[in-house]
Amino acid sequence: MHAVLLVGGEGTRLRPLTDNTPKPMLTLVDRPFINHQLDHLKRHGVTDVILSCGYLPDVVERFFGDGSAFGMRITYVVDPFPLGTAGAVKNAESHLDGEPFFVFNGDILTDLDLTALRHAHGASGAQGTIALTPVSDPSAFGLVRLNPDHSVEAFLEKPSPDVLRPGEPFNINAGTYLLDPEVLAAIPAEEKTSIERDTFPVVAERGALYGFPSDAYWRDIGTHRSYLEAHHDLLGGALATHSPTGDRYVASGTTIAAGATVDGGSSLGSGCSIGSGARVSGSVFGRGVRVARGAAVTNAIVGEGVRIDEGCVVEDGAVIGDGARIAAGGRVGAGAIVGTGAQLSPGREVISTVS
Repeated sequence: MHAVLLVGGEGTRLRPLTDNTPKPMLTLVDRPFINHQLDHLKRHGVTDVILSCGYLPDVVERFFGDGSAFGMRITYVVDPFPLGTAGAVKNAESHLDGEPFFVFNGDILTDLDLTALRHAHGASGAQGTIALTPVSDPSAFGLVRLNPDHSVEAFLEKPSPDVLRPGEPFNINAGTYLLDPEVLAAIPAEEKTSIERDTFPVVAERGALYGFPSDAYWRDIGTHRSYLEAHHDLLGGALATHSPTGDRYVASGTTIAAGATVDGGSSLGSGCSIGSGARVSGSVFGRGVRVARGAAVTNAIVGEGVRIDEGCVVEDGAVIGDGARIAAGGRVGAGAIVGTGAQLSPGREVISTVS
């Protein structure tokens, strides 16, 4: 089977982390995020993958090449302009083989049973099957309501309590699909089109769209907080993965001085240095981060090549872009964002956003 991975988004919610790096190439513990998706596909026997790119596609292709080093065959399709989720799939049509194929949103981390999804799709006679994940409150999402045979009855966008049925399951679109080639006929070529809003309702109207509810692990990594928590989940073994698990991950070439502490779900890239008496807890570091003596970093995301000088404090939910420097005695407050390359003077306090 083929799979189309939609990896063309600019990752604006994740900036400044995506200023220089496309979202699918952000590191998740020990490998690029998209690598986890490819590993997942390979575990279920899918080795022909089309990467639908848009933003910084060369970064992706330089890393993965033709896929042979990863035991896969990878083809790249670059959208001429933002085509939306359906338009991007249509743009990859010439590389498909006329058989059913998977489609994955490029920001979804999951260990969904793709083999079971494939069997359910074949047994139902569907032209399209949507993986669904449960939520406790559908009001912030789009509820997918199913008939008893799991065909899609309706899509309810951000439903209010008065339209919900007592006892009905709250399932939302999980961003993984299995589609027959016939679905492509419902998508216009070279137009910006949404598969969720434009294509699926058409297929559902003819009774050919089905849902596949699953309680498998699922996370959209498209926000800073979710990206950070995804590291904690992987280290804690919350889903099937080839990444290492445990209390922390420290890449090769990183040094931790005597008296320094790195714990609590932290993930440190290669070539980092943690100074004496410094404390790092629950945080994600890119490559080459330098944390000086006595500094403290808690539940933060720190980009590549960042310098955090002596006595600095980086608080919960803070994000620091690549190449920034927090000079001695500085503080980056909870949830604050420091832009790529920003240089903070000694003792400065950041409480919102600086660039």
